[in-house]
This record gives sequence, structure tokens and C-alpha cells, in this order.
Amino acid sequence: MKYSQRHLFISFLCCWLTLTSSVLGFQSPASFPPNVPVLVRSTPGLRAPIVMKRHPMVLNVAAPVVTSAIATIALPSAKTILLANLLPTFIGFYKYEYGVSYAYGTATATTAYFALRALLSAPTSAFTTIAQIHAAAIVFYGIRLNLFLLYREFFNDRFRKMRERIEARQTKKEVDTGLIGRVLNRAPFIMSCSMLYAGLAAPALTSAKLIQIGAAPTCEIASLAYKALVGLTWFGFMLGAVGDLTKSFVKGKKGPDHLVTGGVYSLFRHPNYTGEVIGWTSSFLASIIAISGTKRLDILKTMSPALALSSLGVVGILFVLCAATGNLEKRQMEKYGKTDEYKEWVKKSWSGPKLQKKE
Repeated sequence: MKYSQRHLFISFLCCWLTLTSSVLGFQSPASFPPNVPVLVRSTPGLRAPIVMKRHPMVLNVAAPVVTSAIATIALPSAKTILLANLLPTFIGFYKYEYGVSYAYGTATATTAYFALRALLSAPTSAFTTIAQIHAAAIVFYGIRLNLFLLYREFFNDRFRKMRERIEARQTKKEVDTGLIGRVLNRAPFIMSCSMLYAGLAAPALTSAKLIQIGAAPTCEIASLAYKALVGLTWFGFMLGAVGDLTKSFVKGKKGPDHLVTGGVYSLFRHPNYTGEVIGWTSSFLASIIAISGTKRLDILKTMSPALALSSLGVVGILFVLCAATGNLEKRQMEKYGKTDEYKEWVKKSWSGPKLQKKE
């Protein structure tokens, strides 16, 4: 293994551990240390005052306004989230392509599930309900993706051959390295993927964290925007699901070389990629709106590491998806570009965001 590869691996490891310890070191209200200041407010109509503790992660600022009582929900520990993203990605050591397919769906769904489980135990409120729907969208995406991958694994011979080519190409690079060399060679890829998946699921954890520390959005416009973005998250993931289902059905009936232009494909040339772009971008923006909607600088500073991790996740996946869209556009142009059907289809449909190499 070259020095540059070892250096890259150590860099990824240090970056991962730093971010997860700072972002995901959640602490339940029951475990707050005794020296945390307590705020007591008498509320008309209630027999007893509401007792609220300042969260230990909040920076010292001048008397922040407490907008809601702290909810006693148990968020997953840093160790739990670390394992939820690392363990599925380890399958990439067995099959390289699995690290960006099954691991992708499993890690994001598992992490979002932990957030959803915590949110289901939170006191009922409008923000809590939308946060639950937000987390459920990511859980849905991960489960749906893995089910689709399993279907292709067993029933799509072309997909199996593609996976075998990817594995053969990667194995060729690792000839004569031995088991240890193979593990060390793939480790940077595994670590970077797990970090990407944690970043994609982080918005669901961010909303749960806001509820835990009693910092739900107080701005009505922000609340409406948060609802709209969560709705777009579901729209994007459903668009991708419909796209995969439509293509699989049509190609299974008319042959693997048939150009699918009907249904959702009449509007989106690559609904699976475009749907993911819409879904992950909306999910990320929803977390930004939720935090900014609290109108509290201390909360923004406290949650900034989470936003940094989310930013890495969304930027990484957008780059992958846009590059994949560009490559697919190129292949379809080469294969169908001279046909009238393709030319008409391109005029009436949208490719979605794409990156293409200059010729």
C-alpha cells in the first residue's frame, strides 16, 4: 500500500471520528449534569411551573428565550450512529459495488430509523409530526432501495454482469496484495462512504435534537417552509421509486434495449437520479430551515457541526448523481441519438441536473 493511500485512510478516519463525536454526541435530558442552569417559568392555566434545563451543549449567550419545554426523548448515542453507518459499509470489503448499493440503503435507513424511534416518543406537536414524517421518508428510501436492489440481483441478468465487471476491475487492481492489502486498499472508500451516508441521514437527527432541547422553530414562515421541504423530500424519493418500477416493468416486457419514454419518463428522462437529487436536497434544506427558524444564534452555533456533516453528505451525493446522469445521457445519445423517438423525447423531457465531461 502506498504512503499516499495510508495517509488518505488516516485522514478519513480522523475526520470521521471528529465529526461524529462533535455532531452525534447526543445526551438525553435525564442525564444532564446537576450544574446545568434551570429555568422556571409559571404558565397561566397550569398548577405547576414548567421546569426547563439549559442544554449543556448550548453556548453561553445572554439569557436566551426558551420557547418550549425540553422533551425527554432518547436519541441514539454516537457509538450507535457510528456503527449504523460503518457496519453496513463493511460489505464493500466483500463486494466493492455493495458498498455503494446495499450499504447506502441500509446505513441511511438505519440511522433515520433511530431518529424516528426517538421522535415517536416525543410530546405531540406540529413540528414533531413533520419531523417524524421527515425521518420516515429517509427510512422509506433506504428500504425501498434495498428491495429494488434485491430484485435486480435475482431477476436482472444485465445488472449481475455489471456488478461482476465492477468487482473484477477492482480485484485486478489488488492482485498480489493479499487480504490485508485488499482491506487497506478499500478502507478509504469504505470510510468515505460511511461518512457520506451519515451526512445524508443527519437532517433527521437534527430535527430530533431540536425537539430534545426544546428549540422547535418559532417562525411561522420557517414552519411552512419546513413542511414544504419535507413534502418535496417525499416527492423526490417517490419519483425515484416510480421511475425504477416503471423502467423495470417496461424493459422486462419489451426487452432490455427498449427506450423507456412513457409514464413518468415523459417528463423526467432519469427520474431515479432526479428524484434522489430532489429528495436529498430538500431534506438538507429542511434541516437548515428548522434550525434557522428557531431564531436563536446559540442553537445555530450548537448545530453547526451537524450542518457541516449534512453539507458533506448532500454535496457528495449530488456530485455522484449528477455525474451518473451525465454518463447515462451520453450512453443514451450514442445508442438512440439518431432515432426520431429519442429526439422528440429529449425535446419534451428534462434530464435533471447533470455533469458531463468535455470532449
